[in-house]
Amino acid sequence: MSGLPLDHATLVVASSVTLLLLAAAFFYVASVSPAPRASNLWGRSCIVTALGMVLKAADSLLPAGTGLALGDLAIAAALILQSMALGGLSRMSERATRILVIIACSHLVVVVQFGLIEPAAFLRETGSLMLIAAGLAVLAASTIHPLRPEQARTAQMLGGAYVVGALLYLALAIGRWNIGSFANPEHASWASFAAITLHIVVPLALLAQSYRQLAHQLSRSATLDPLTLAVNRRGLADAWSLLQARARRGDDGWHVGVVMLDIDNFRQVNQQHGFAAGDSVLQTVVEAMRGVARRYDTVSRFGGEEFCMLLPGVTIRQAQVVTERIRQKVAELSRERVGIEITLSAGITVANAGQTPMDLAVDAADQMLYTAKRDGRDRSRVDPDALRVIAGMSPAQRSGRADELGFPLV
Repeated sequence: MSGLPLDHATLVVASSVTLLLLAAAFFYVASVSPAPRASNLWGRSCIVTALGMVLKAADSLLPAGTGLALGDLAIAAALILQSMALGGLSRMSERATRILVIIACSHLVVVVQFGLIEPAAFLRETGSLMLIAAGLAVLAASTIHPLRPEQARTAQMLGGAYVVGALLYLALAIGRWNIGSFANPEHASWASFAAITLHIVVPLALLAQSYRQLAHQLSRSATLDPLTLAVNRRGLADAWSLLQARARRGDDGWHVGVVMLDIDNFRQVNQQHGFAAGDSVLQTVVEAMRGVARRYDTVSRFGGEEFCMLLPGVTIRQAQVVTERIRQKVAELSRERVGIEITLSAGITVANAGQTPMDLAVDAADQMLYTAKRDGRDRSRVDPDALRVIAGMSPAQRSGRADELGFPLV
């Protein structure tokens, strides 16, 4: 290529090898990703694009114009694969794919008409480049409306890259007409080099993002219980650390309701109904907790059949109201979905997140849970010292009596 540091053959070989490596990386991401379809399609797109580049570079070794024609058709097919891969990103992916199929069919007609029936290399090459430019423009348009707000940056990056690609292929088509500055072969060489580079940069950027998302998923999975997808103890500790940081900054919500829940007679559920039913019960409990929780509450599977919930900024009475709603919802859902009568015992306290280690807060709620178990199960018990603990006062003298909600009178 005139004016470029690499000759055309070397550039094509390097680009093709890079695309094949990118394809292998996409296939690896697909093998470990929970949603592999898009990565698989991008990997195939890289392979087809590499094939197109090789065919175009080998044009001189094939019957006149065959390499260029087949190479452009391969690139058109790669654009269809990319549009299909954008199904999880773009609202317009399906429509764009249909349009690209029409463009590819038109492309095939141009190749057959001006390559076989009425050979005209000038018209065939110009038409192919114009149709690829149109395909890239369609892909750019399809990224305007991403499915989710958090995908907006990716959509903008892809849309910009496709616009640049459309302009480059349009420039190459104009260059075939030998108009104005494009009569200079060096300009066409640079435009061709930029188009090849773009075919590498787009999947490379997407691959980098895929690895970032995969790393985020792996990090998140380390804090999740795999059965219920509630946070595990590590995730609970992370949530408490955030609440501690807020409390030490003086933010509202420094007092945190801590609720410990335990499924009554869970071992009998596994023995009498099987482990599948037991797993379903565990998932039902978490579903009930999430149904009652606010978006900033924390739902955790503490271990086995024991669960924990953090409720920032609630009073101890509010924490018990939330707990009773969960117990009622679990009883309803378990009857409907599993056909088993399930009850929960619960222990409740409120702790000062800024001054109390999580272990002490959880232990206080756990002690009340054991009290509920000793008192006959299927009930909740409230830490009578919770209000005084968070206020820094000494424990109160207990009277042994309780109000209508079960709160100890002191």
